[in-house]
Amino acid sequence: MDWIPAVTTTSLFAAALWLARNLISVRLTKSVEHEFNEKLERVRTDYRQREEELRAGLQARAAEIEALRVGALSAMSGRQAAIDKRRLEAVDQLWTSVTALASARALAASLSVIKVEAVGEMAQRDEKVRQFVEMLGFGFDANKMDHGGAAKAQPFVSPMVWAVYSAMQAVASHAVIQWHALKSGLNPTRIIDEEKVKSLIKVALPHYSDYVDKHGSASFYYTLDALESQLLAAIQQMLNGADNDRATIDRAAEILKHSSEAMKAAAAHVDAA
Repeated sequence: MDWIPAVTTTSLFAAALWLARNLISVRLTKSVEHEFNEKLERVRTDYRQREEELRAGLQARAAEIEALRVGALSAMSGRQAAIDKRRLEAVDQLWTSVTALASARALAASLSVIKVEAVGEMAQRDEKVRQFVEMLGFGFDANKMDHGGAAKAQPFVSPMVWAVYSAMQAVASHAVIQWHALKSGLNPTRIIDEEKVKSLIKVALPHYSDYVDKHGSASFYYTLDALESQLLAAIQQMLNGADNDRATIDRAAEILKHSSEAMKAAAAHVDAA
């Protein structure tokens, strides 16, 4: 029976060792768990702090953006108001130049009732005919045809408004050149190419094409009223912001092209004469 105490001692030692190992394991587990929880809590705290900082930063940035937006809108509103004001002034300037065409239009009206070619033939030989022609232009003053205001208005009006005004100027100028030629004893039909003006009118007023082909330069005066009505419509569209479509811009460019060609041709014939 001597082995019983040894076995008992060994068993107790093994049990103590097992208990100690479990105790250490539990303590280590709890220690690790405690440390993990502390770290987790720190991470959560840091996360919440960073989240708050980020939210505060976003709010501050949003406030900055809103301030910039309000400032930009205010500036845009101010600029737009200034542009609108300048456009209205440009309309006044342009219409002053249109009004200045009145004497040229009156001259065109007088020439529309005579046969320019026949009168031109007689004016070359007869001083009285030339005097009669000069009387047709009574009160006409070329210096009053001031287009300086219109030139200042050009950057602030729509392409169509400027194109129609240019067409009016070209047609009215044709009458002035005819009158100068007649009173100087020249036949304007021989020195002025009317086809450029015809082409211009056909582009600007397509519905006048047959009328212009039939009556020639005698019909030019009557197109001025139609061009004036078209100019008023173009101004109204500009002020309403309804003139920026591609078709309108392309048509304006075509009218302006023919206006320039008519004016250049007229100037060339005057220089040649």
